[in-house]
Amino acid sequence: MIVPLFLDTTDCRHFSDDSRQAVEEICAAADMEIRAHLGALLPHDIELACQTGQFVIPETGEVGAAITSHRVGWTVNQARSRGIAGIARTQLRFTLFHELHHLARGWVMYGGPERTSFMEGVVSEGLATVFERDVAGRETPWGQYPDDVQTWVAELLELPVSASYGHWMFRHPDGRRWIGYRAGAYIADQAILASGLSAADLAIVPSDEILRMSGVR
Repeated sequence: MIVPLFLDTTDCRHFSDDSRQAVEEICAAADMEIRAHLGALLPHDIELACQTGQFVIPETGEVGAAITSHRVGWTVNQARSRGIAGIARTQLRFTLFHELHHLARGWVMYGGPERTSFMEGVVSEGLATVFERDVAGRETPWGQYPDDVQTWVAELLELPVSASYGHWMFRHPDGRRWIGYRAGAYIADQAILASGLSAADLAIVPSDEILRMSGVR
């Protein structure tokens, strides 16, 4: 099960009774939905470490992170007009789909396999984005790719593993956003189309194989 932990270090009162209840209910419901697709790949107990903060996705007011194989982080901006409970009720379910796909794949910040290619992140984020879209139903700006996305893929394929994750995955100095996520969603879609498998089915397929399936390599 997904167990919420409320870790705001500045003021625990940011998480009101209503917001805590909202988070707990969403975790319980999402856990059942996600395990229907990824259950065999997920640990029995998963911690959701909840905190407030300003470093969030502007479009959603929150952000998730796959910390370890048993722990997901969730940061929510308590200053937004919808409040923590409102943001949780509109966004958290989708974020859990995305982050638990990472756990199933082993794409975590600490304790995962050594990263040998920048494309591992591109593929992992693309698959998680497509999983939350196809199964949970969230259309995201970081999941929408442009007509010239193959040019972006070519750029990414040339990057060393040490390339700036922030520039290529979030905001590039040239103004583009989510290059890696959007190109990754394209790669995931092409691999799904070619194989007939789903993003859940592909959760444990190596990145190099997915790149071959997609036809980009």
